[in-house]
Amino acid sequence: MLLYSILAGILIFLLLLMFVPTLVGVDYMWKQKTQNLRIRFRVLGIRFSVKVPLNKKKEQKGEKKDKKLTPQKFIAFSKELYRAYRAVEDDCKELLHELKTQFTCREIYFTIRYGTANPAKTGILNGAVWTAGTLLLKVLDTALNVSEKTLNVYPEFNRSCMCIHIKGTFRFTLFNAIRFVLKVIRLVKLIKSKITIEF
Repeated sequence: MLLYSILAGILIFLLLLMFVPTLVGVDYMWKQKTQNLRIRFRVLGIRFSVKVPLNKKKEQKGEKKDKKLTPQKFIAFSKELYRAYRAVEDDCKELLHELKTQFTCREIYFTIRYGTANPAKTGILNGAVWTAGTLLLKVLDTALNVSEKTLNVYPEFNRSCMCIHIKGTFRFTLFNAIRFVLKVIRLVKLIKSKITIEF
């Protein structure tokens, strides 16, 4: 009898986890080709975090190197990807609408620190970096209705570096998140099936 009570309690707890709103904090940093991602959860007052491994392992001897990407290959693949997207455009729009209605983004913090070791080139790049950062925030705001957005750009004029730091806080239920992820996987498979060239 005690075992059944424990199992019933666990089942009720899992159901609550599925339908109670969850706060998720994402902290991503890309620095000199090294990536770090930490995801923090808070549900039913319980907090825990997970570090996601993103860095690729170094190539072992005898392993084949990736094929070189040329501008021609990139352009050809981009055209093919756009053609595949047009074929499933309605599905993509429906998925975007679902994302906007079922997920909430409380804040996005985006920082770019960059430098080329050449002060003139770094100054010239400043406008492009601001434009890219603003565009990314605009895309996220369109998809998620971000409540608070912060963009910081720090040019380094005396050294070569590149660091991108993104933090965000999202709110959703695990049930909706699982449904959404399954739909995304299905859509990605559909798009892949329509692409006829290799990248």
